[in-house]
Amino acid sequence: MKKIVALILVVLLVNSAKAGFPIGRGKYLIVPSYNLYMAKGYWDANGNYFAYSNNGRFASHYFGLYGGIGIGEKLDFVGNISYIMQRKLETNSTQSNSSLGDASFGLSYLLNTFDYSKFLTVTGSLIVPLYTNDVNKAPYTGFQQVGGEIKFTYSGSNGERYSNTYFDINLGVRQYFSPEGPTQVFGDALLGVPLDEDNKLTFQLASTKSSSTQTLFNPNNLFLNRQFNYFRLTAGYGRRISQNHQLFFTLFTDVSGRNTGKGGGGAISLVAEL
Repeated sequence: MKKIVALILVVLLVNSAKAGFPIGRGKYLIVPSYNLYMAKGYWDANGNYFAYSNNGRFASHYFGLYGGIGIGEKLDFVGNISYIMQRKLETNSTQSNSSLGDASFGLSYLLNTFDYSKFLTVTGSLIVPLYTNDVNKAPYTGFQQVGGEIKFTYSGSNGERYSNTYFDINLGVRQYFSPEGPTQVFGDALLGVPLDEDNKLTFQLASTKSSSTQTLFNPNNLFLNRQFNYFRLTAGYGRRISQNHQLFFTLFTDVSGRNTGKGGGGAISLVAEL
């Protein structure tokens, strides 16, 4: 059971950058990560796909650092900061922008356990932009707005019936504090399959719906769009490289959407338990 709980903890941290299971009083977790996203086209408001003209493509490099501190047996402080590099490339033309991204800080609390194998957690976070968008530099880093997020996580092990597979289900809402918002509802479901004590596979479905009074869509400045939705598939592999360190690799692809890029990419994350 201890091994399965450890697997659940690591997967939750790597896939959502928030604690989905208590870290433990006086313990620390650090998760540096790198994420690459590339899109060669986009979906419009009606879900029609268009390739970027002139062999164009959009690329985003995301460097994140998650941290978690166990305050009590059920309560953790969690936070995440990031640095983002974005480029819009076309034949003989390049637009680029690099800066710190949004930071998030909050508390995660274990609401209940079920049969000591399933866990219900709530996480509340404040979102703070660490950048200022420049009208002369695109693509933009983000909305440049303070926001808030609340998320419920249900996770656990299926036990002997499914050969110790485990799951992680998240449902939440994110609100940016401005007249145009946006308000974002998001959810995802992950299934983990341990191959042995050191290796595991993960499969995830994720979706986000963003609503705003500002419906203008600019395919060349994807992180500025407020009215959109998408559905994404992700597969991952994780390996324990030492007693307190695990390495995760993931690949993902967008399968449908509106007012958003159609792309994919990959990520690598290192989980360090202190």
